[in-house]
Amino acid sequence: MKKLMTLLLASALMLAGCSLIKDAAEVTITTDLTTTIPVVVTGAKSVGATSLAFSQSQDLKLADNADIEPYLEKIREINMKSLVVTVNGLVAGQAINSIALDVTGVGNICTQTNITSTGNVFTPVITTAVLEQVGAKLKSDKKITITVHGDTSGPMTFAVILVFDTDIVAGALD
Repeated sequence: MKKLMTLLLASALMLAGCSLIKDAAEVTITTDLTTTIPVVVTGAKSVGATSLAFSQSQDLKLADNADIEPYLEKIREINMKSLVVTVNGLVAGQAINSIALDVTGVGNICTQTNITSTGNVFTPVITTAVLEQVGAKLKSDKKITITVHGDTSGPMTFAVILVFDTDIVAGALD
């Protein structure tokens, strides 16, 4: 009986020890998840119209990030902390009246107005709950589809650069 109790106790300690070792082997990778969405707005404004509409989608894939790629199948958490948006390619006199960013499966994450060649970088206010939803979607699908849409003052070409400041927790021993 004494041997059985000792064996059971040793087994329990061993199992608990394995999970403690596994948890201790977590790796937190702080990285920027970046994607660039090229947008071409063409056409002519109809009579009385003051703007032209645009919409463009792009995938942001975890596999495209060299820091994360070795841990793709070991990811435990994705913590999106913030987003910085830069719009490149606008020249004097061009304006994006409004731009909205949507993530498929999550919905609208932010909207910004009055973007010009001099006011082209912004950090939108996004709630923690929405960032958590984006992180969960990214963890489950290993990618997210981002759509930028809105309207401009006229025909133009620009690029929307999205940089998500992110912490990714992965199990090194998984």
